[in-house]
Amino acid sequence: MKVNLTRYVLIFAFASMTLCTSTISAAWAGEAEEFVAKLKNHYQKTQPITAFSMTHNYLYLGHNAAFSSWDYQAPNRYTAFKVTEFDIEQEHYFENVIHNYSGGRKLDEVHFQNDTDSFRYAKNGVPYGKRVVRQNMDDYKGFKDLIVINVDFFAVRPLLEETNTKETIKLHQDKISGKTTLIHKSADDNVVEYVFGGSPIRLLSLNNKSMRRIYFYDDYKTTNGISFARSIVQYTNGDMTPTFIKRIASLDVIEKIDPAKLAIPQGYGPIISKRDRTLVSSEIAKNLYLVTDSSAWRNSLFKVNGDEIMVFGAPISAELAEQTIELIYDQFPSKKITSVYVTHPHSDHIAGLPAYAKRGIVIRADAYSIDAINAYPPFANDIATFKFQTIEHDQLMDGVRFYVLDNAHSKRQSFAYFKESWIIYQADFLDVAFDNTIAKELPSYTKTFIDFVRSKQLKLRRIVGHHSNNNISIEVMNKTYDALM
Repeated sequence: MKVNLTRYVLIFAFASMTLCTSTISAAWAGEAEEFVAKLKNHYQKTQPITAFSMTHNYLYLGHNAAFSSWDYQAPNRYTAFKVTEFDIEQEHYFENVIHNYSGGRKLDEVHFQNDTDSFRYAKNGVPYGKRVVRQNMDDYKGFKDLIVINVDFFAVRPLLEETNTKETIKLHQDKISGKTTLIHKSADDNVVEYVFGGSPIRLLSLNNKSMRRIYFYDDYKTTNGISFARSIVQYTNGDMTPTFIKRIASLDVIEKIDPAKLAIPQGYGPIISKRDRTLVSSEIAKNLYLVTDSSAWRNSLFKVNGDEIMVFGAPISAELAEQTIELIYDQFPSKKITSVYVTHPHSDHIAGLPAYAKRGIVIRADAYSIDAINAYPPFANDIATFKFQTIEHDQLMDGVRFYVLDNAHSKRQSFAYFKESWIIYQADFLDVAFDNTIAKELPSYTKTFIDFVRSKQLKLRRIVGHHSNNNISIEVMNKTYDALM
């Protein structure tokens, strides 16, 4: 998907300044109503459409990509391919999305909603295996807002459905460019600015001021009498570079979604609730404890050394970190957490660190990860309170051996080996589903990890993954490796 970023940055800047120029003429009474009437006439063929099928490609360029990239200083991008079917009238949807990440990591997921249920599952086994995740039925509205905004004739429907045009819609016209801007304030005080161009009428941009999202629409195509924009560029939160660049390959009107797509396929199950966040602690070796929930969505360890406790893994949020800390202190009220270990600096592995830092707990990580944590924007106001201890490759500390590897997932990434109990704690190197389903496609860094473990001839009883599976056996590791070959 070729992209001219300079062009879109210039368009963004132009759009931001449009209403400040002297070329805008004042609208006369009734002009907004007249223009909305023209829009209704232009979009009349699309008004009956309530269900559609769409294939589209995404290029993600968002600022958060830095802390899910191989190197936070040179962020890589990820791409996605989506097949979406949507039924607005029935409030049903089906989407198969394939995310392609660095290092060869690939997620091939389906999520759908029918009359009574909303689920997601993995077609290639990552990360759910055969398990099915129950979603909230309220997720439909959020998903609808994300999808229909990409289809220009759905994006303008709030304008066309407005019954109080005179009071809620303001119009401005630019004499030089010929562009018409409509500013719509809805009943819930959501303010959206629409910019339309010439003949035939085309939606050029949409600025949702309340949500701080701007969309540019381009490369219109007409199929079966329906025109739509194939190129959509999205900016978020005032960024001067796009968050998403999207390309619609095909768009078809359908009567309804095939009911077979709105059901769990044969062979999948059980259904696991993703919402369960009740943490429990269990001893898996002498003085070594696992902290997890019923779905094993996030797993961490802690090791008791006399009166001190070492924690392994910082949860995805401060809330989950607080729950982990509280659980540990409930179990060992007279002991003190002195350190928390981080495997690598991706945002979902460091976001919980402030809960530890505010208690003066030392953060242990390799030098690269420490540099990245210091640069992580959400920590800017509190980073001065963070205490660090650098971990070196092959370092032994309090009965734990640390290994720092070069790999395709993160520029530096480490794992911990508990030599007395023959247990490894790692994150992302080896992602195995909770039910030990062997994924069909695996990233190169999984091979890097297994090759290293074998080269060091580490004795293994159990591998604890930060995600999904906290009891990976050596047999499952070997089967995973065979799937790579």
